[in-house]
Amino acid sequence: MGFLGKLSIGLSVIFLGIAVWFSTSKFLPKEYHLPPPPALTGLLTVNKPKVLEKLLEGQVLGPESAVIENNVIYTCTLDGMCLKIVDGKIEKSVPVTAHATNCDGKRKTIPICGRPLGIRRFNSQQFIVADAVLGLLLINFEEETKEVLLPSTTVVDKKRLGFPDDLDIVDNDTILFTDLSAKYGYSDCDLAFFEHIRDGRLLEYKVSTGQLRVLMDGLAVANGVQLHPDKNSVLLCETAMARIHRYYFAGPKKGMQQIFVDNLPGFPDNIRISRSGDSFYVALPFHRNEQKPHIFDRLGPWPLARKFIGELLKILPDNVLQRFVVGPTHGIVLQLDLNGMILRSWHDPEGSVISHISEVDDDGGDFLYLSSFVNNYIGRMSKE
Repeated sequence: MGFLGKLSIGLSVIFLGIAVWFSTSKFLPKEYHLPPPPALTGLLTVNKPKVLEKLLEGQVLGPESAVIENNVIYTCTLDGMCLKIVDGKIEKSVPVTAHATNCDGKRKTIPICGRPLGIRRFNSQQFIVADAVLGLLLINFEEETKEVLLPSTTVVDKKRLGFPDDLDIVDNDTILFTDLSAKYGYSDCDLAFFEHIRDGRLLEYKVSTGQLRVLMDGLAVANGVQLHPDKNSVLLCETAMARIHRYYFAGPKKGMQQIFVDNLPGFPDNIRISRSGDSFYVALPFHRNEQKPHIFDRLGPWPLARKFIGELLKILPDNVLQRFVVGPTHGIVLQLDLNGMILRSWHDPEGSVISHISEVDDDGGDFLYLSSFVNNYIGRMSKE
């Protein structure tokens, strides 16, 4: 057999292998379309804060969410630790898995070490943390203890919890939280974006009875959660659709839902209320730009292209994966009023500090604190 014959057979085998690989994969991207992103004009005009600084640089890894109380910061990190930070120094460290070792935040260690994300104060002694691997956790920093409140093995409506992400506390018996995707966990959550699977959920958990029920379903990457001051509704970030929902869990509109704000200039992560209670802060880690569209904007109509990319993502090393998926560094912080209207925006086009942010917390004074799912610091920016 000549060279061309062997080459033909070789290529046929390769293409057959690729075809089998693609056809047997459970990664099935769906077509979707997002409207063109809004122009950065008016209230969205690029406006850089006067003060931008990094706190605890090199001492924290991926501090996803935070609770700010005067001179104390509570946060949880990519290496499976929950931290109490007082006056800029780490005073307490509580691992979410007591006997795990070599927890470095890499994909291979996350299933063993856990990945604590959203954090809220529950009572005078305890915090509740949504862990993407373990479920809902009770953390006591003073006693340095952890308890699993709701394990991720829990099944509701025939679907196991896939990725507990963020939460808020209604009262001492009711917790609302998101399940980012029922299909994908933290180690492969990038596939939830590229598949654009609409299986994210908003759930309600009753602590006293253990009752768990689904309030909203069919969400494309269900993310940040924040109670509205009306105490009857909750806001939820649907990241892959660049919008925020409002769901009424009580009151005369109970069971109703509406779009709170649509077509954001970035893909939202967490949302938090201001200390004054009259506005919300939204973290936009992925900037949307019509001149240089983000990959999630550009490839929406092309599921086959996302299929190819997604299959490659399964085998890429962590450092390559992070550079590919995280994308542009232009960070944006939005301030919204109680009806979803934009009040103000802050930008860091170079991504010097407001880069890949996941949450914005108000200290009640002159500063906002910036959490991140990948950065090795906590950011701080002035409101001016």
